[in-house]
Amino acid sequence: MQLRNYFEEGLTVDAFEELLSDDQAKLHSLHERRATIVDADIEAVKASDAHFVLVITEPWCGDSLAIFPVVSSLFRAASCEIRVAQRDLHPELIDQYLTNGGRAIPIVVVLDEAHEQILRWGPRPAPAQEIVEDRRDDVKAGRVDKAEVHKQVRAFYSGDNGRTIVAELIEGLAS
Repeated sequence: MQLRNYFEEGLTVDAFEELLSDDQAKLHSLHERRATIVDADIEAVKASDAHFVLVITEPWCGDSLAIFPVVSSLFRAASCEIRVAQRDLHPELIDQYLTNGGRAIPIVVVLDEAHEQILRWGPRPAPAQEIVEDRRDDVKAGRVDKAEVHKQVRAFYSGDNGRTIVAELIEGLAS
């Protein structure tokens, strides 16, 4: 199936948000309120070829609860249409966007007017990904609890307010 089809069959932002539990919705809303997006960011997206955004994710994904509200806020403000393809319902789609061989989410696929991919971003901003990568061997060996790594990643998201996510997306669109 082509990206256009996944996009057209995807969930709207509102429909995706309806899948969130109460606790997930609270966290999602917190990150949405804290998202630091300035007019220059919105203008940069508008100046790019971005028209549509397909986000591959799931409601249970902790990273997505911090990332999706920022992505949604940025691209909505720039008048781009956003849809969500659920990873677990579309393994053939996520398998096109593996991270280190795994089905890590969220993956943000920015599409032009013809629904052709112009940017692939995800599953995390570089500093959060570094935390995960730097601790991967320690987690596998049992020297570090995976929950501790998740705590460090959540602390990054809380302190960053989406600034790194926005900067990486805009940098990718400018390339």
